[in-house]
Amino acid sequence: MSFRPSPRRASRTRNGWKPSCNAGGCDFPTDPETPSDRQTLFWSPRLQPRAIELSPVQYRNGETEPIVALAHLDGLDLRQAADGWHGIWQVDGVAHQFWLPQAIPDAAAFYATVLPADDFYDLRSHAARRLVRALKGYKPGRDFRAMPEQLRQFHILSLRALDARLRGVSYRTVAEALLGFSGTKEDFEVDPRKNKARRLVAHGIKMMRGGYRLLLHYPIKASGK
Repeated sequence: MSFRPSPRRASRTRNGWKPSCNAGGCDFPTDPETPSDRQTLFWSPRLQPRAIELSPVQYRNGETEPIVALAHLDGLDLRQAADGWHGIWQVDGVAHQFWLPQAIPDAAAFYATVLPADDFYDLRSHAARRLVRALKGYKPGRDFRAMPEQLRQFHILSLRALDARLRGVSYRTVAEALLGFSGTKEDFEVDPRKNKARRLVAHGIKMMRGGYRLLLHYPIKASGK
């Protein structure tokens, strides 16, 4: 899959984007001078319920139907792929992702949101509402549901524990670095932090093998999951 730069926004696009079906995102060239945690990450709309599909519709009432040229939004990272245009718009501290399968972002248009009535409809509709509010110049409002800090820290620690184990670090050392354990080998055998360290690593392995994709639609679980 490759990009064709927008005639007006060529500086905002990158060439050579191809899908990564297993990871759920898309691979594209990045700026080597920019830290990885500051790079724009495009998730596949197939897996990211908050990636809103937009479709231009007939314009009827100028007072209630705003006309928008999406490519002209400040803070927009825009990419073209074989399945259309993908954009991530950073505004008011929120990253809005949208997808235009049959539209040109340079053209001014009145858009409708396409919201499949699946298990993630609540997430989709909430993200769509926040995007529309932002396009109208309003504050987007609260997120669907913020992850509790305790759960967030569990995910973070599990990935740190996994990274340590993949480098050959013992569970005891993991517990010392992440859980505050201090003692001998014999002390560790009867300390509850031994099992906690093992649980962290086990969860990290689960996340590494694709479980991280569940975070894309947190806190909703798909039927049968």
